[in-house]
Amino acid sequence: MKKVFFIMPNLGGGGGERIISILLNNLDRSKFEPHLVILKKDGSNVFLKDLWEDVIVHNLEIKLPIRVSFPLLIYRMLILSRQKKPDVLFFGSGQINALISPFLFLFPQHIKKIARESNIPSIFEKYLIIRLFYKYFYKNFDRIIVQSDDMFNDLHKNFKISETKLVKINNPVDVSYVDHKLSIDNHITLSKYKINLLAVGRLTYQKGFDILIHQMAKLSEKNFYLTFLGEGEERESLEKMVVKYDIQDNICFKGNVGNPYKYLQMADALILSSRFEGFPNVVLESLVCGTPVLANNCLGGIDEIIKPGFNGDIFSFQKGDFESKFNRFFKTKFNNLEIRTDAIHRFRVENKIKQFEDQL
Repeated sequence: MKKVFFIMPNLGGGGGERIISILLNNLDRSKFEPHLVILKKDGSNVFLKDLWEDVIVHNLEIKLPIRVSFPLLIYRMLILSRQKKPDVLFFGSGQINALISPFLFLFPQHIKKIARESNIPSIFEKYLIIRLFYKYFYKNFDRIIVQSDDMFNDLHKNFKISETKLVKINNPVDVSYVDHKLSIDNHITLSKYKINLLAVGRLTYQKGFDILIHQMAKLSEKNFYLTFLGEGEERESLEKMVVKYDIQDNICFKGNVGNPYKYLQMADALILSSRFEGFPNVVLESLVCGTPVLANNCLGGIDEIIKPGFNGDIFSFQKGDFESKFNRFFKTKFNNLEIRTDAIHRFRVENKIKQFEDQL
């Protein structure tokens, strides 16, 4: 049986953390012993409560930001590796993957080192030193798992990583987990008289919520109600935009919610306005809930998920006539059951876990 150490800053509420929790819970226990290594002393760990009881958790309790304390991170990881003797180190956070990549030689050679890339580094990463680490040292991993063709091409073309190091595995979705959350009665009510739209994610520049609010404000007919789920550094500026455009009656901010799946199921559509993505889990989960997705045409595997006219649509939110395309979307007849069935067939964890296990 192989000991697999999944290494994350924390197990908070983001998409990358959700995928790691899914992998921890679904690995074949006859072949793998799953461990979670949490690096940071502080931070959100909301997915910890969802882990199976047999997942072994280690906490390195690093207090300072990882960018300035990564020598301590490496030291504590080396100590833990020598004590617990893992067979595989699975790093699941892109920036930390890059930071540790020059020092992988310090770990015993028999330990397999795998990185799961979580974004498109050439767009996402703003620190020069980390971009250089991607370019010169990321290739030190034995294998790098990417979620989309866009991510594959970015690492291969912009950071010169050999195609033989890269393996594409689309993100899985835990359908049983989503269905369990849907079975819980949350007494959620949405507007009965307007088109109910949902936008989910951290309120950051990447998610493009400023673009979305700007375009929604320009619609000639305000027959929509847009609910934002999530928190982030741009919340105040986004709320000011809503006031500026005088659309307070059409948009609300709910912050973080414990069960977004009820909202997803009840909404008429999920809107993804991101400037770029990795491989957006919220889109997969929306489709499993039977809800179509209207997505901005951005890098990050959107075109590998959305089938225009069947489970959603894709177009540039900043080019062309947003209003006519928006209205066309809501004139399309979507079959919610077919959307759900297709998403389960393509992305359910039971159909993806073997691909991850083959790499481990």
